[in-house]
Amino acid sequence: MSSFILHTRDTAPKGSHGVMDAYAERFGFVPNLINIMAESPAATQGYAHTYGLLAETDFSPAEQQLLFLTISRTNGCTYCVSAHTMAATMVGLDNATIDAVRDGRPILDPKLAALSSFAIKVVEKRGHLNRDDINDFLTAGYSRAQILEVLLAVATKTISNYMNHIAHTPLDEPFAAAEWSPSPQAA
Repeated sequence: MSSFILHTRDTAPKGSHGVMDAYAERFGFVPNLINIMAESPAATQGYAHTYGLLAETDFSPAEQQLLFLTISRTNGCTYCVSAHTMAATMVGLDNATIDAVRDGRPILDPKLAALSSFAIKVVEKRGHLNRDDINDFLTAGYSRAQILEVLLAVATKTISNYMNHIAHTPLDEPFAAAEWSPSPQAA
């Protein structure tokens, strides 16, 4: 059971209102992730800012969602895997790729597989990558700048994944159709 509050705009600190309003306008509701994070305006604004910066990278919206989905699965975040399954579908990432990530199976598209694999290595190795890890990513057609942008995605998802672990964030109804939990061997 969580000791965190699912804030509303009425109960959240004023410094979180801007982010809450932006999510409400964009999605028609404020996700529970943001409602809990609203306890700290700095964390809420930091998360929203880093998340927004991914749109300024060379990754397509589908690649951004693949990163978020992969990182969240690697971190075992049931909330974010569910939410990013829906978001990935909305930006046109194919169902076979989404299902492969959710199930821990290989991705068929070689370039997307390289992106997902690289993100997993960054998370699992905590950035201690070897030359082959980096060369495989670059050979797949990604750039050195995108190595750094993967780190931005990892930082962004680490904030939300860890917060959801700590707060036991309840899944929002709009994400319920994509509910996910790790398989026993993946846990």
